[in-house]
Amino acid sequence: MKISLLKVTTLIFLSFFIQLNAQYIPTSPYIQNPELAIGYTDSCAQFWLQTWDSQLGGFFTNIDKYGNVITGWGTNKNMLTQSRNAYGMARAYMLTGDTTYLGFAKRALNWMYTHAWDNNYGGWFQDIDINGNPIYPTGDKTAFYQHYALLGIAAYYEATKDTLALNWLLNGYQHLENYYWDVRPAYHGYYDKTNYNNQAAWDKSFNATVDAITTHLLYLYLMTKNQTYKDRLQEMAEEIKQHLVGSMPQQAIGFVEGFDSDWNWNPLDTMTIMGHVLKTGWCLARINQLFPDTSYISAAKYLINDVWQNGYDHEFGGPYKDFNRITGQMILWGLSDSTKAWWQMEQAIVAGFQMYDITNESWYLQMADETINFFMNYFVDHQYGEIYADRTRYGGFAWNEAKGNSGKAGYHSIETGYYTYIYGNLFYTYQPVVLNYNFEPLPSDREIILSPLAITDSNLIVSNVLLEGQTYSNFDPINRVLNLPAGVGGHFEVMYERTNVNSVSEPIVSIEGFELSQNYPNPFNPTTKIKFSIPSVTLSEVEGSLVTIKIYDILGSEVATLINENKFAGSYEILFDGSTLPSGVYFYQLRAGEFAETKKMILLK
Repeated sequence: MKISLLKVTTLIFLSFFIQLNAQYIPTSPYIQNPELAIGYTDSCAQFWLQTWDSQLGGFFTNIDKYGNVITGWGTNKNMLTQSRNAYGMARAYMLTGDTTYLGFAKRALNWMYTHAWDNNYGGWFQDIDINGNPIYPTGDKTAFYQHYALLGIAAYYEATKDTLALNWLLNGYQHLENYYWDVRPAYHGYYDKTNYNNQAAWDKSFNATVDAITTHLLYLYLMTKNQTYKDRLQEMAEEIKQHLVGSMPQQAIGFVEGFDSDWNWNPLDTMTIMGHVLKTGWCLARINQLFPDTSYISAAKYLINDVWQNGYDHEFGGPYKDFNRITGQMILWGLSDSTKAWWQMEQAIVAGFQMYDITNESWYLQMADETINFFMNYFVDHQYGEIYADRTRYGGFAWNEAKGNSGKAGYHSIETGYYTYIYGNLFYTYQPVVLNYNFEPLPSDREIILSPLAITDSNLIVSNVLLEGQTYSNFDPINRVLNLPAGVGGHFEVMYERTNVNSVSEPIVSIEGFELSQNYPNPFNPTTKIKFSIPSVTLSEVEGSLVTIKIYDILGSEVATLINENKFAGSYEILFDGSTLPSGVYFYQLRAGEFAETKKMILLK
């Protein structure tokens, strides 16, 4: 169900997919044509397949640029590696439809369930040896690892609705609520650490706070619409505003990232990370899309602008890495040149896209575009696949060219492709996106909520569904609910469309007084009204000339002619009946002499 735009290039329809009021025009091919992100994602996922231990199971953690295990760094198979690679495999499947990736996501998670869960005290171990044994069974556990253990599980559950994954997802979430959440009203938030048997918990941090949102809380809400997760998301937004954003006026750059249990700043923790500042803005922006609050957007702007003004490379593109929040000095970590990190580049891309969609301020799009250009040119290994962890300001070698370590796996590289595809299409070119799901048949009826991103519910619909390549009509397009009767399942391809995109046409000649109104109602079933006006002018080539209104489908094929006759000055209204057409996105175009304008409409049956 991939959509080709070749048919529309011979028409004026190419202008549908350009936001004309943007002052900044992206140069990245990945923004101009987000479909390219699918191939990039596929190449990253292919790289990580070779890091699976075919004998003992589990993904190896320490990987060189060629995909080999760096035995000198250890043959660990850390929990974070399993969860992040499972996330990457699940997302790669959702973009490509290749079930090989889904199979490896399942294997990684099953290995993690078996070897990384603490059966005595609950919670997840991080450091796991080659045989699946925890290396530090009585070591402290951190919220960072407890959050990230749920990342891969949440993505796999979204793609499959696997009941085992759901049980583990809820298990891990409940462990966090039971042992990490500070119930004291004045100090709400997740603790940063617990000891091995959960008898003590202490400190607060950026990771304990923001990473809860981006690893599982947001996905739990999107997949369930449960009030519990809504409440927790809003609580986390308040903690961000009060403690992270609230610390910024007293810093030279960024915010305070480490706190004691009572949210007092840790004076010894002076580092602030540009990727953390950007991620925090992205999280607030996404929460705003679900539960609108002007304070969320104000805070997101403040955060992202701080990086743009103080921690961003305006010559070569992309955010810098780490700074001393008090002095404002960049931390070079022994290098003579400033550096950039792979995951921080992603945050600039996704935050830029998200805020551009919300504010229509072109500098956010510029940030996304410049960063993805640098990322694709210098971070991506176009010979062996996947991406390097660090590059210098100019794109050169930093510390090493390893591609896997205790903090890096297939997560950020693949997520960059995943959201470039979704955001690029839905937020910039306004083309539909197609995602793949695999729902096994169950003996009972199911209603599956389809919410792949944080967006106002009325702004996104499901416009088409295929089951095993055949049209499947048992779904609610407006509420994005897939209805699966007992015994029904298989491979689904789901197409999503934006519904709040106004005219983005580019008139061949703009003649004042011509007007083509948005059809009403829109979406419609099966009839809608289209109004248009022709001005009183003395231009012989316009007045009394031939006027046409034609309907085209998403591929640019003409499906109906509503008017094809001479029209004089005046206002007109015409009824379009789509009863013979399938549900989907259509375009209607008015032509009169040299004037042409096109608008989008959605037929939902």
